[in-house]
Amino acid sequence: MTRYIIRRLIALIPTLLGVVFVIFMFQRLIPGDPAVAMLGEHAAQENVERIREQLGLNRPAFLDLDALREGDFAGFVDSQFIRYLDRLLHADLGKSIHRRIPVAETLALRFPATIELAMLSMFIAVLVGVPAGIASAARRNSVLDSVSMAGSLIGVSMPIFWLGLMMIMLFSVTLQWLPSGGRASPGIEIETITNFYIIDSILAGNMEALVDALKHLFMPVVALATIPMAIITRMTRSSMLDVLQEDYIRTAHAKGALERVVLFKHALKNAFLPVITIIGIQIGTLLAGAVLTETIFSWPGIGRWIYDAILARDYPIVQGGTMLIAFVFIFTNLLVDISYVFLDPRIQHE
Repeated sequence: MTRYIIRRLIALIPTLLGVVFVIFMFQRLIPGDPAVAMLGEHAAQENVERIREQLGLNRPAFLDLDALREGDFAGFVDSQFIRYLDRLLHADLGKSIHRRIPVAETLALRFPATIELAMLSMFIAVLVGVPAGIASAARRNSVLDSVSMAGSLIGVSMPIFWLGLMMIMLFSVTLQWLPSGGRASPGIEIETITNFYIIDSILAGNMEALVDALKHLFMPVVALATIPMAIITRMTRSSMLDVLQEDYIRTAHAKGALERVVLFKHALKNAFLPVITIIGIQIGTLLAGAVLTETIFSWPGIGRWIYDAILARDYPIVQGGTMLIAFVFIFTNLLVDISYVFLDPRIQHE
């Protein structure tokens, strides 16, 4: 098992390098010049060139072929991409082009807000999706099954941005029950210990702050949880239906086992492997979907931060934030793969 984990970690190296390369390459395909975005469209050309030189944007993106022709190997490899890789090896994500603040420092402040939103969304998705899928499989072709499948189809079809806007119109504008955006109301003071507002409110015993944090979380969590909830429901139902047709399930019924014992002790345990897989995939999807959700609800996480950085052509922020999301997605799937051994003893990693 240990050897398998080590091999998987080593195999992650080319994957991570590929992620870095793709993020770097696609970032450069965004139209516009960061130097012009900083100085304005009417800035003098010499000022633009000076900023480009300071930021290293005057270097080739990958390799300098002209330097290679001249026999200058050091100049050949002295590119934006190589410099970026060198900074990454020293745990340096660079500084924001506009604010000149270290990207890693801002990530540490904003990432807990995104994690709080994504993990609570996944908790709701699993809490509703798994029981709904089990109930649909146990009562196949019933009214409950039809309602569950129709609901999951609607859930997976609704765009996050549309659902978010409709919820704002209903709960914030029409009913005025919930705040339309942000993470906390003005005047609410939360002592930041972990930077997770729910945990910090509980640790401080501040019930007013806890209620306020939950109110701000309700709409973005529901909007973000809808699609993974629908996918988990359908996967759980499909996997349970396959297992319920196995011989050992019929044997358990023949022995007089209670329905709930058959479902939860025998069927669910064996049907949960593909469900765990889809949950791992959806965690990465939630972090990516947080870009839209955080923008709609003005949530101060890395999704909103990346969106603003894209508009401002702030390369280090976009690269650092996107890379963090990609790394979390990769390592989450690694943990899911390793968990198979504990969920199903029949699986052995040689």
